[in-house]
Amino acid sequence: SSGINAEYGGMEGIDPFFVGTLMTMVTGISCSIVAFSGYRNFALTIMGSETKANYHQREEDFQRRLNYYRCTDSVEVNFSDDYYGDKIKDLTDYRYWVRVQQIKHENSHRAKEAAKKASVS
Repeated sequence: SSGINAEYGGMEGIDPFFVGTLMTMVTGISCSIVAFSGYRNFALTIMGSETKANYHQREEDFQRRLNYYRCTDSVEVNFSDDYYGDKIKDLTDYRYWVRVQQIKHENSHRAKEAAKKASVS
């Protein structure tokens, strides 16, 4: 006997490397779906309602502050501007963002004053 199983006609089966690659891809895709679809809500549910309430309260306060300091009447709008505060990762980034918005408010105010003076003259 040559050691080849006659039932499979000499075929040994699926390549283990193919199976490993396929399972890695399936696991990666399923983990990505779980992570993007609601991991935050799931994690907050596990941690408890107090943590969830605190998180939502901090998030609302942060959004309120962004809306308060955001300069909406500026003429200086660039594609690199962080209008919604997406690039804010820590307190230093937040302070920098607020300072940039304050500078834009000041420049906008100066431009309006200059336009007023020009129209009066």
